Amino acid sequence: MGNKMTEKTESGVTEASLAANRLREEIIEGIVQPGTKLKLVPLSRRYEISRGPLREAALRLSAEGLIQVEEQKGFRVTPISRADLMDITRTRQRIEVLALQDAMKHGDLTWEGKVMASCHILERVTEHDGTPEALKIFAGHHRDFHEILVSACPSGYLLSFREHLYQLTERYRNLAIASYQVAREKRDIAAEHQALAQAAVNRESELACRLLEEHLDKTATALIDFYPELFGEQKDV
Repeated sequence: MGNKMTEKTESGVTEASLAANRLREEIIEGIVQPGTKLKLVPLSRRYEISRGPLREAALRLSAEGLIQVEEQKGFRVTPISRADLMDITRTRQRIEVLALQDAMKHGDLTWEGKVMASCHILERVTEHDGTPEALKIFAGHHRDFHEILVSACPSGYLLSFREHLYQLTERYRNLAIASYQVAREKRDIAAEHQALAQAAVNRESELACRLLEEHLDKTATALIDFYPELFGEQKDV
């Protein structure tokens, strides 16, 4: 990270917060693999931070479901499974649908414009060459679209829960990114986003909620069908 993390930065961010942010990012991006035992000594050297704040960071991420605390053994990155992915997806469907319903009730013209603009940008970057840089650009705009779609929801709790579940889903997608590219070719993802955005701004609540549920379900199904190795299974050839 360049300069050594201090106990508290000039902006007031603590070492533990900096470490938690970095470790969270590495787990979600798949840099630190599921099931990995976290060895605090080498990790503290790599992050240039003492073990105390690093331990606090690990405890924070355990509350987010990204790290498991093993009694007398330390910390381990939470393993992945089909059941876990489907649990995340089903919960996300419930939370995100509630947030979308509220967003459609409270959204104004500015919200509508942001939704359609975000959808347009996402459509332009959906077709790409599969390079790491292109994938990163797509992932950023995809995240923006889903965030903007529910941004008019007045409930901070719903939005916070939705964001957390989105991150958990992203961990699976990032781990399966190579095969997920193949899965994307079998879906018209741009059309899915367009239909969802249009239904939302038109206040077609029942249709928008159904499209959102289907969109999330298709993503989970694609990850399971096209990357069974992710779950320790053999892929049919």
